[in-house]
Amino acid sequence: MIINTAKRLDSINEYYFSKKLKEIAEMNLAGKNVINLGIGSPDLPPSVSTVEKLIEMAQKPTSHAYSSYVGVPALREAMGHFYQKHYRVSLNPVNEIMPLLGSKEGINSVEMNTMMRFDNGNTTYVYPYKFKMKVATKFKTPIAPHQ
Repeated sequence: MIINTAKRLDSINEYYFSKKLKEIAEMNLAGKNVINLGIGSPDLPPSVSTVEKLIEMAQKPTSHAYSSYVGVPALREAMGHFYQKHYRVSLNPVNEIMPLLGSKEGINSVEMNTMMRFDNGNTTYVYPYKFKMKVATKFKTPIAPHQ
């Protein structure tokens, strides 16, 4: 049995960085020495102390479970202290901080949970795929430098 994808996915292109990584691989095969500065790719291995700590933590039986959906309380508290120290912003770690896998996860969650079907979305912040998938219609709001 063949399961077809939803038609709304027909207009979705390959992820930009996926294409770039293929181009880099081709350039490297052609003998060019490409330095990848995309997506925060590390150019050095982790320090010895980092690897040792990883090994130590991986050997603990309590390390092998899913974390809470809202993140580890100590991490959220540390994030709150960081924001207070560096930005003088007070955040409640219980209900105002959510550890994420990356910025796209947060942006996607906010958009998908706040936009109703065919809502207007500000394309300055919204990933354009939402519009291609018919989740929202788009408009562009001019943003002044002081905003």
